[in-house]
Amino acid sequence: MLRVPRARRPLHTYTYARSLARPLVPRPPAAVRHVQTRAISFSTVPRMMARAFRVPLYGAAIGAGGFGYASYKLEGVRSATSEVLQNVSDTLSGAYNSTASALSAGVDAASQLGNGLTGGVADAADGVAGGIEGLRRGAGEWWDAFTGQFASPAGSSSGSGSRGQGDGKWRPGEGPGEPSPPGGSGGEAALALVGAAALAKDDDDNGRSDAQAHGRNDHQLLQLTRKLIEIRQVLLGIDQSDALKLPSIVVVGSQSSGKSSVLEAIVGHEFLPKGDNMVTRRPIELTLIHTPASSSAPAEYGTFPNLPHLGRIASFSQIQRALTDLNLAVPAEQCVSDEPIQLHIHSPNVPDLTLIDLPGYVQISSLDQPDGLKESIAALCDKYIREPNIILAICAADVDLANSPALRASRRVDPLGSRTIGVVTKMDLVKPELGAQIIRGDKYPLHLGYVGVVCKAAPSAGGVFKSLGGATRERDNVTTAVLRREEEFFGGDNARFFARADGGRDGKKLLVGTDTLRRRLMDVLESSMASSLHGITNAVQLELEEASYQFKVQYNDRRITAESYVAETVDALKARFKEYTAQFTKPAVREKLRCMLDEKVMNILEQLYWNDGRVPELGRLADDRKLSPDELDPYWKYKLETASSLLTKSGVGRDSTALVADGLRGLIDSIATGEPFTFHPAAAERIVDFSHQILRERMGVTADQVENCIKPYKYEVEVEDREWALGRDKADKKFQDEMSRCEAKLGEIRKRVGGARRLGGLMSHVEELERDGARADGEGYKYSQAQVVDGRHALLLSNRLALLKLRQQAIRSRRCRAGPEQAAFCPETFLAVVADKLAYTSTMFINIELLEQFFYSFPREIDSRILYDLDRDELKKFARENPRIRAHLELQDRKDKLEHVMRALQSLVNLHQEPAVQRGARKEGLFSRFV
Repeated sequence: MLRVPRARRPLHTYTYARSLARPLVPRPPAAVRHVQTRAISFSTVPRMMARAFRVPLYGAAIGAGGFGYASYKLEGVRSATSEVLQNVSDTLSGAYNSTASALSAGVDAASQLGNGLTGGVADAADGVAGGIEGLRRGAGEWWDAFTGQFASPAGSSSGSGSRGQGDGKWRPGEGPGEPSPPGGSGGEAALALVGAAALAKDDDDNGRSDAQAHGRNDHQLLQLTRKLIEIRQVLLGIDQSDALKLPSIVVVGSQSSGKSSVLEAIVGHEFLPKGDNMVTRRPIELTLIHTPASSSAPAEYGTFPNLPHLGRIASFSQIQRALTDLNLAVPAEQCVSDEPIQLHIHSPNVPDLTLIDLPGYVQISSLDQPDGLKESIAALCDKYIREPNIILAICAADVDLANSPALRASRRVDPLGSRTIGVVTKMDLVKPELGAQIIRGDKYPLHLGYVGVVCKAAPSAGGVFKSLGGATRERDNVTTAVLRREEEFFGGDNARFFARADGGRDGKKLLVGTDTLRRRLMDVLESSMASSLHGITNAVQLELEEASYQFKVQYNDRRITAESYVAETVDALKARFKEYTAQFTKPAVREKLRCMLDEKVMNILEQLYWNDGRVPELGRLADDRKLSPDELDPYWKYKLETASSLLTKSGVGRDSTALVADGLRGLIDSIATGEPFTFHPAAAERIVDFSHQILRERMGVTADQVENCIKPYKYEVEVEDREWALGRDKADKKFQDEMSRCEAKLGEIRKRVGGARRLGGLMSHVEELERDGARADGEGYKYSQAQVVDGRHALLLSNRLALLKLRQQAIRSRRCRAGPEQAAFCPETFLAVVADKLAYTSTMFINIELLEQFFYSFPREIDSRILYDLDRDELKKFARENPRIRAHLELQDRKDKLEHVMRALQSLVNLHQEPAVQRGARKEGLFSRFV
């Protein structure tokens, strides 16, 4: 068998190629069969298959890559187009809602449409260019790889042989007459194409991501400023100390320096008070809030946080009137007040800023102004221009800066000018070259520089149609006219003085125009707030720890609300009322009415019996056992009927009802004057008023019902033996009490005149005076006039005491114990029984008609007129009237606000740190290894 020795791959390739080129020559069959079998079985078939499928694979890879990249770009174009269409749709909706904002919305929509189409076309063009470049690179690499299959570099022999003999195993594509695959395969060519596309995409994305990152950083700064402005408002409500203050822009300047014009040019409306005399008498804390236009709310409006009843004010002329009234409310003898006026202006045309407008500096005071006005204004301005506030020093261009009180005051508190912005107004009143020299700041340099403005538009003729433009025309007259005036002044021939790159210090351009001032204020306020973020965070953290400690120590972290305090107060009022109602049970009311009727009985007895000289005769008749009641003199029977009639017809229903009602009034008064209503006089007065109203409504009905119920006793009174016995005991007790009071009164007089013997002599002397009707005079007069008065009182008490003893003996006699048939002999017992019957009947109907109705209505009236009738502000006012609750709520509110501010500050700190972290992070992607 013929053996062919193994040779290197290039040699076999060359031999095989030459053998194919030669004509067929007859050979021995064995040799021919040997050579063809070996070549086909080991190398020809795999090599031919690889060469046959290699070109289609390259083409498929190129096509797939190109198609995928084109699809990606088409998707980007489609997204951009969808976004543009969505913007157009939103713009048209806004135009339908408001005709006034349709024109501006249309302009914005057109601008957005143009920007969107331009951006979409540019992105598509960049994508196509990147795809072409990637296709070119990939095709070049593929062509190099493809042509390398047929190249035979001399230096590749040794590498091939070593790879074929590495491990002694056969691999596809290896063997005699089979070339090994080159270093760049078809898969690597496809990867090269994808890598080229990725490089183009990465370059495009890098540019786009840089722009997006820049826009995102600006948006974050805007969000930072807005959030810090909101936090500043919360901190102002917590504490006025310097430790919890965020920077604001304080506008200072002399009168007529253009402060109001600068602020109105920034806002775009005339809203500050104006007048011949000094009209800015209080600081105006102006907060500008950039608010997107909305169809549900006015595009521009102002609010006074301290005057919530004014609501949203869309008319800036009304805001101007309100500011004027608030400033003129300061007394003329005071002329300046440090109580600020807070004004918030929401508008889509203003930046997020906090400005404080102060009264202008004066050099001398007029005759109608206080002498210390200059010092008062200077002290007020010094209070606000301290750190960390930014000073906006307003100076007029036609006045030398050396004479500017604003710069002089700022130099005193800010020597380096690191937080002072100079604003030179009335630039059109000086020559352009002189104005440029002033705002260059060579003589009086400021770290934040100077900004030159005009702020006063050229006067325009008004007419009948001036007001047809509404708010838009008003803004055109203020902002657009000012910008047009500034463009005319700072542009044209004057531009060579203000627009030169070498016109400013350190090679910077000069800052001119109201728009430049607005951007400058935004940048300075943003940087100032960002720099003070960590300091205010630490200060708030310390205040929060102190407030939490005090809240834990004083109140054990127990939270209350105004609503809960009012509910607890009402519940305590109801509980106290229920406790006091125990004084108005039936037995208690009956006892009160019996005491009232007993007084009436004593008065009737005194009127009809005790003042009658025949009363001792009645006692003697009662002692006669043979005398029956029917045989008694009609005189005494008539007296008994008269006494009964006087008692039953004396207005018992009215008097008893009034007695109980007076008791209820006293009860309510005692409740209303006790704690905690000592701190709530208005609520106590309301409670008394509606309780008295309830009583007035029920008293008439109750009195009528009682009178109707006791009407039968006016004509006939039936007395049982048991009632007679009880009446006699009560009459005896009443007489005993009356005798005790008489003896006590006599004892006081006896002690006052000097003993019983002297009192006896005094009483004898009074008797003689009354009997003779003469008065002792001269030296025979032994007693003073006061002693004579005491003697008369002692004589009356003595006679009354003797009569009471006489009638008490009659009550205790056998005749009175006999029964109710002896009523004419014992009128005291009979009247006591009638009084008891009247008291019982009156109590029953008073309890039904008055007490039960009052006890039912009073708690419900408390709920309806105190608990449910108060709104949220009135509830807060009610709770804060109590000093203890006010201190609790203030500390609790302070703690809650500090916690809210702390969370907001922490989120802002994290937001402020994210851009720095993102800038320091290494950008990597899926195909970063190709870069």
